[in-house]
Amino acid sequence: MINKGSGEERKSRIEVKGKTVEKALKKALKELGASIEEVEIEIIEPGQKGVFNIFGSREAKIRVTKKKSSKGIEDIVDDVIHLIMECLNVNYRIFTEEWKETTYINVETAGVDGLLIGRKGDTLNSLQHLVGRIVSRKMRGYQRLTLDIGGYLKNRQEILKQKALKAADRARRTNSEVALEPMNSAERRIVHITLANLEGIITYTVGDGENRKVCVSPERDPKRKDSYGNKRNHNR
Repeated sequence: MINKGSGEERKSRIEVKGKTVEKALKKALKELGASIEEVEIEIIEPGQKGVFNIFGSREAKIRVTKKKSSKGIEDIVDDVIHLIMECLNVNYRIFTEEWKETTYINVETAGVDGLLIGRKGDTLNSLQHLVGRIVSRKMRGYQRLTLDIGGYLKNRQEILKQKALKAADRARRTNSEVALEPMNSAERRIVHITLANLEGIITYTVGDGENRKVCVSPERDPKRKDSYGNKRNHNR
């Protein structure tokens, strides 16, 4: 039988019963997904075999708590990146700063930035997802983390903002819709947010799969609203 606490305790501390302390510990480690080096163990009841291992026997009961990580976000990211760079036999440097309510980590490499960024940033997106999951697990909770390679994301965001503003200006001048190139969801969101409060302009997404793109259009009908009930769509 495994008794769990609530909230954060549910993830880091449990009480477990078993025929022996060893068996109870094995259950606890499996439930917590931890090794014995990562936990603290408190024996609540050592257990008792009883006569003929039946009469008067009592199960052992222990409390097992995950140790708090002594590493910070940068240290954990460094561990993960180190494994990758070791396989590529490449030197690298990590720079960290607080940026837009997130921990921004920029990794600079000696010649493999393009490999780690991938086509249209696909490899970088996958790498950020992986590193974000590892960091959140090690830090015992979700962490807002932006992983960048060679400043690609920052540069890309500025380029997208300029494209969005130019598209809005063109839409006003020609009084017609302007379609941008296909983008992933994160890039589309940057365009939507950039133009969200621009008077007389609306944005919306069209297309399917990899062909989804943002359209920038004059707001001919002031009462026109998107599927969210807002005048402008900046979430799709």
